[in-house]
Amino acid sequence: MPATKPKPPVARALAPGQRRAEIAIAALFLITAATSIYGVTVLDPILKAPDYLARVYPAKGAIAWGALLWSINNIGVVFIAVFAYPLLRRLDETAAIGYLTARILEGAIMMVGIAATLMLIPLSQSYIARPAPELAAVGDLLQHLKLQGLTTLSLPLLGLGGLIFVGQLHRFRLVPRAISAIGLLGYALVLTGGVASWFDLLDASPLGPSTFMAIPVALFEIILLPTWLLAKGLNIPKAA
Repeated sequence: MPATKPKPPVARALAPGQRRAEIAIAALFLITAATSIYGVTVLDPILKAPDYLARVYPAKGAIAWGALLWSINNIGVVFIAVFAYPLLRRLDETAAIGYLTARILEGAIMMVGIAATLMLIPLSQSYIARPAPELAAVGDLLQHLKLQGLTTLSLPLLGLGGLIFVGQLHRFRLVPRAISAIGLLGYALVLTGGVASWFDLLDASPLGPSTFMAIPVALFEIILLPTWLLAKGLNIPKAA
């Protein structure tokens, strides 16, 4: 029998602006990871204290700084999808729109959590001047709204959007399968953990017991994907 000729490699080429988009996506993944982690370490020691209402106003500078860091993260996650949209659209427009929509909703919901955090500053000032049970009740409500915005409601959207994004990386082999597999695992855990927190099956708060579930996502977003994007870029077929 005649030997089977090997198939020629699929022609691949950079689309206009693709390299800039890849570098921007890599940089934004790193920036959002750094600002969100730093924001948690700034806010949590104050907001998780038993007497947090007495601490917030004296530490209003730290609260504002933590809120700014979180806001950078919230805007950054949207722009990750904005830069990814023209790349993913060449392969699957529905998935590209789905990813962009999920990240816009995620960023908007997290901004609600940041607004609730900033509202604690004037409330704390009033509480220090006149401690009252009703002010403490409002503070607890704002704390709950902050938790909902920054974790309980936003985490499932992070997981869903991540699965759409990495699903395209895996489906079209835009990155090595090992990288996309870790991303799929990580975002599936985030989605599952976020939904489980709705039913009080898991504490999904930052630095909570479920933090270990975020390790695969952290590995994917902080190390694997940015490194690959900066070094190699996405293997989008020329005929996409």
